[in-house]
Amino acid sequence: MQAIIIAGGKGTRLRPLTYGCPKPMLPLLDRPFLAWMIDRCRDAGVYDILLNVHYQAQQVTDYFETGDRFGVKIRYIEESTPLDTAGAIKLAEPYLTGESLIVFNADVLTDLDLNAVIKFHKANQADATLTLTRVPDITPFGLVEIDPNHQVQAFREKPTAAQAVEFLAQGINTINAGTYILEPHIFDAYPQGEPLSFERVVFPNVLSQGLKMMGFVWDGYWMDLGTPEKYCQAHVDILEGAMPFGLSESNESTEQGIWIAKTAEVNPQATLASPCYIGDRVKVGANANIPANTIIGANSLVDRAISQGIYAPGSILI
Repeated sequence: MQAIIIAGGKGTRLRPLTYGCPKPMLPLLDRPFLAWMIDRCRDAGVYDILLNVHYQAQQVTDYFETGDRFGVKIRYIEESTPLDTAGAIKLAEPYLTGESLIVFNADVLTDLDLNAVIKFHKANQADATLTLTRVPDITPFGLVEIDPNHQVQAFREKPTAAQAVEFLAQGINTINAGTYILEPHIFDAYPQGEPLSFERVVFPNVLSQGLKMMGFVWDGYWMDLGTPEKYCQAHVDILEGAMPFGLSESNESTEQGIWIAKTAEVNPQATLASPCYIGDRVKVGANANIPANTIIGANSLVDRAISQGIYAPGSILI
């Protein structure tokens, strides 16, 4: 199986954070979000990864290079102009082997079981499998209707409040969760180098052509990181344990919810409230007072009381 990660967008909803950094390279605690995604692929046994890049692509290619450091093979599909959500798949065709593709949007944080999705796709002999999730308020989202056997029946536009009540009464309550397993042949009819949308073209055409599209419903953690508010909330969710993130692998915990990188120095007189995170090579002085839900990025110096928040790498507060 091959993986394609769609990581070329400008991340306009995340500005100003993305003015100097592509969205998938924004850090989640101790690493770029894209590094976490690549680790997930490797852990699921997917080692051949195609990275779609466009906005500030050099930052991505310089960081990941060939992928050897991450135990995978990475090749880059660079768009000269944006090709919408599915155009990158056609651009990647010279690298496709004919195996199933697991496709990721590079702005979704989830504890989705990738092995379970792969198994589900193969067991159902599907042409396309969409991961789906449920959210408290369905009005901001288009809906994916599935039958009792989890086969996709229809796509619904964003509902009004009144329509939402009707849909929920009918059991239509799942949205596209942004991870797919696709057979390459569903892209055969489309020209290369032209904009192509999953939502408006590819997925509706799969249904209209009578191909088999399945919906894998995941009720675990799911967060679209597309806004600063959601980006901040994701950090809190990781610190509080709502989203598994492997913090114990490279950090020490002095008490429940206080995570300190092994290369950090924390003065014993400093006050740290749970949950919080102290990054690599951070120095926390005796006068520091770190409140709950605070993340101190790598190479920072803190030696006074601070307000709650995320502090970027290189911050100095004395």
